[in-house]
Amino acid sequence: MNKIKQHKEKILGLIISLIFIGLIFWNIDFHELLETFKIFNYKVLLIFIPLYVISLYIRGFRWKYLLYNTNNLTVKEAFFAFTTGNTLNSYLPARAGDFWRAYHIGHKIGESKMKLLGSIILERLIDGISVLLILFFAVLTYFKHQWILNIAYIAAALFLGSLIIIFLIFKFNRIDYFFEKLIQMHFLEKFKSVFLKIASVLNRFLDGFQALNSPKNFFAAFFASCFAWGIECVLTYILITGFGHYYGFSIAYFVISFIALSTIIPSSSVFVGPYQFAYILALNIYHIEKSNALGIAFIHQITIMITITIISVIYFMISNTSIKELRTEIDENNNSLSEVKKNDGNTQS
Repeated sequence: MNKIKQHKEKILGLIISLIFIGLIFWNIDFHELLETFKIFNYKVLLIFIPLYVISLYIRGFRWKYLLYNTNNLTVKEAFFAFTTGNTLNSYLPARAGDFWRAYHIGHKIGESKMKLLGSIILERLIDGISVLLILFFAVLTYFKHQWILNIAYIAAALFLGSLIIIFLIFKFNRIDYFFEKLIQMHFLEKFKSVFLKIASVLNRFLDGFQALNSPKNFFAAFFASCFAWGIECVLTYILITGFGHYYGFSIAYFVISFIALSTIIPSSSVFVGPYQFAYILALNIYHIEKSNALGIAFIHQITIMITITIISVIYFMISNTSIKELRTEIDENNNSLSEVKKNDGNTQS
């Protein structure tokens, strides 16, 4: 039972992936799927890969802007950390790469890991809003069906609502006040040390949202995010034309927004299932057959996975990080998170 509870996120991800895989391969034409790989113009990858690396570097630049008061972090280091974190997110469950990035960089530059984790959460919210704008633009320029609008409304509520809530919590930080009031309650006095520790952790986490105090840095990070996603739209359009599909540019808007939102859904490694199904759903708008869409999705994803994995391996080589050290960092980070959860659980009990 304990093992099942320990791996419940992996089990949930696997179940969800299997459901989506079943939907993907239901009534699929395997002959057409194989033909899709044959008609692809692989020369477009000579453009795709360098531009994709540039988009990753821009995202490193964005993280540097969100941590504008952290002088020890260079754009190069932010680029490598972001890319490696995304690689680990693809292979490991529960966004482990984001936690690793905060732990690894925090240890490397002597900065609070919780502060860095807070900045990563802000980064993800900015990503979500950027994708939301792409989706709304796609709806306005091409496809206005209600089910697409419903997805856009849900995404807007999720990302804009989260940003507003975090902004209010950050601007009117009452964490210390709240825990001081708890400590003053006689029957909770014995938990004083636990409360103080939780308050300290939460305050360090909120430090990661300091960019909200600097409109210049926040909007610089936001525009960098939009620019990076814009590049990905261009890359997606180039990739689809490599398969002989010459539709309007709006096809890239739908693909990017759908696959970006699909990564929110829990799944097994490399987002198998939701990613491909989102791709099929987006291309179905343009009446592209499921088997053809699956082939395009496979080339798109495998190219990205190979690219970020190679960059991550290069980073481990130049930073002299072994697989054993990487595993130790992930384990230490998990232990730190477990300790926080344990303290929180003790408080609630």
